[in-house]
Amino acid sequence: MTSPTETSGGSSNGAGKGTGNEAATPTASTLGSAGALRSALTQPVSDAKLDTKSVKAFLEANPDTLHDEPDLLAKLTPDAHREGDGVVDFQVFTIERLRQEIEDLRELQQAMVTAAEENAISRDRIFAAVLKVLDARNFEHLIHYITTELADDIEVDLVAMGVEASDSTSNMAGMRSPTDTPGGPSVMVLQSGMVDTLLGVRPDGSPRQHSLRDDVEGAQELFGPHAVQVQSEALIRMTFSRAAPPGILALGSTRANQFYPEQAVDHLKFLAQVIERNVRLWLDLPPA
Repeated sequence: MTSPTETSGGSSNGAGKGTGNEAATPTASTLGSAGALRSALTQPVSDAKLDTKSVKAFLEANPDTLHDEPDLLAKLTPDAHREGDGVVDFQVFTIERLRQEIEDLRELQQAMVTAAEENAISRDRIFAAVLKVLDARNFEHLIHYITTELADDIEVDLVAMGVEASDSTSNMAGMRSPTDTPGGPSVMVLQSGMVDTLLGVRPDGSPRQHSLRDDVEGAQELFGPHAVQVQSEALIRMTFSRAAPPGILALGSTRANQFYPEQAVDHLKFLAQVIERNVRLWLDLPPA
């Protein structure tokens, strides 16, 4: 027979050994986790295989991919197919039209960006020129700057001013003020009514305030012997005073498309308005 003590001791010893073994021996779960971790850290990473779900997820996360890479569209488009004689699948034509529309929009976007950049550069040049006009020390200095330095500052080839002769100075029409360089840009004295003739009139019969022309020969009345060099021009009306005849600020370029009728003229008009006000101040003329 087994004594209670032996039974108890045996059970106690068995329990003791069991507890010791569980603490020292890893479980199957622990071994599995360690093996997975060992594999993850030591095995080389294999390239993930692309599948339809992955591609779809990428395109959903990056919807501009086909817009930015339109050439991919051609590779993704299946070939055209026929269904019976005389029946053509218009899929290719539709895709081609859409592709062309995308390309046209991209070109338009780039053209708009370029135009905005050029407009900003032109604006900055005009503003810098305006500051120099305001810095003129006297009337003579103002005219000297306009006819000799302004062209370089706003990057045109020629700048001239034209002022109509008044009744008392009609005998001066056609004369040109002297300049430092013989034959160079200057202030031209125009015949009465020449400003309206050069600028033309609107469809409603009112006088135009400006005229931009491309691919032309410059106005002889303003540019003198240099008119043959001018291939595009911008003419801006100047109203110095109600007591003075009108004038014109003329900008000429040897490039046929530097000025053109659809071009924005706001900055050039602003420059002309600053010049006319400075002339008015230096000559002590009444307001326009």
